[in-house]
Amino acid sequence: MLELIQKPLRRLKQRYEKSGFAQFLSWWRAELLSALPPAWREWLAAEPPVVTLAPAAEGWLLRRVRAGRVEVEETVAADRDALLSGAERLRAGQEHAPRQVLMLPSGRTLRRRLTLPLAAEEHLASVLAFEMDRQTPFRADQIYFDHRIQKRDPSARTMLVELLAVPRAVLDELLQKVGNLPLDAADVAVAELPAGFNLLPPERRARRVDKRLRINLILGATAVALIWLVMWQSLALRERAIEDLNADKAQSSAAAMQSAELKRQLRDAIEGASFLADKKAKQAVTVDVLAEITRLVPDDTWLERLSFIGNQVQLQGQSARADKLIGILTDSRCLSKPQFQGIIQPDGATGKERFSLAADLKTGACHGTDTAAGSR
Repeated sequence: MLELIQKPLRRLKQRYEKSGFAQFLSWWRAELLSALPPAWREWLAAEPPVVTLAPAAEGWLLRRVRAGRVEVEETVAADRDALLSGAERLRAGQEHAPRQVLMLPSGRTLRRRLTLPLAAEEHLASVLAFEMDRQTPFRADQIYFDHRIQKRDPSARTMLVELLAVPRAVLDELLQKVGNLPLDAADVAVAELPAGFNLLPPERRARRVDKRLRINLILGATAVALIWLVMWQSLALRERAIEDLNADKAQSSAAAMQSAELKRQLRDAIEGASFLADKKAKQAVTVDVLAEITRLVPDDTWLERLSFIGNQVQLQGQSARADKLIGILTDSRCLSKPQFQGIIQPDGATGKERFSLAADLKTGACHGTDTAAGSR
């Protein structure tokens, strides 16, 4: 089950290491560290210590290694209790329990460098297990092995792989001597330092819980949740503000429509009143016209018919001297352009002249004519 989980994780790690993003992060970290004060830089770049356990003639050689140098070295007896107490002493004073690595005798391991196609990188462990009997004197089920890629050649599409293998009997014997001491890796020494391999079986590796990482993950998850909550609340407030604006807009639109309707009604009323006022101002009042005609027409003239047709007034009647009516009506304040319609005919019964004439109504009111008519 663990192998099923580790395989995809290993593939993801390989892809990440090959990606440009990993190279960018490494460059960025180096640039940030170079910009810090030396004390801060040393503290941030400090590597966690590693406790190594190597079999010796008198028992075990224990070392605490940090940043490429040996800080503490101690030799303990071969029994398990001495080994446990010695490892505990090397761990003393550390904030977190350091990694513990079992160092194998280099003479009992096999190291080889192989050139393999670059396409085999994704399934490199399976490829090495399949080729183990060709590359080593052992079969894959007889040894523990690990590998690391030293160099990639994209132009030749090859890679240089370093292989480390140890017979299972050798490592199992050492593990039996160690007992229940938690181990993180089994490696070989290069200048008294771990080479970077891990031959330890997965089921034998220590299960460590990084409390700081757990706290950071919890804090990170909390920060993400708070950010999401703030964003959600912001969106909710924005939606509520939009709804309020829409309601205000609808209310304002209704008020605007009502105001526009009132303006229209007021404009129609003003136009109606203006129309009547214009009509009254442009056209003489009938009573004033009648008063004006009554004032001007001589006493020897009477009207049989008076008609208002559009902007004209037509007069029909009899007069002793009908030919003088044109001159009389020309001086009228209400009438203009008087002219006969037809010919003047004598009436034998009355002895007068029958006439029919028309005149245009002047614009404006004939003010004061009613007083003159009343005086007559």
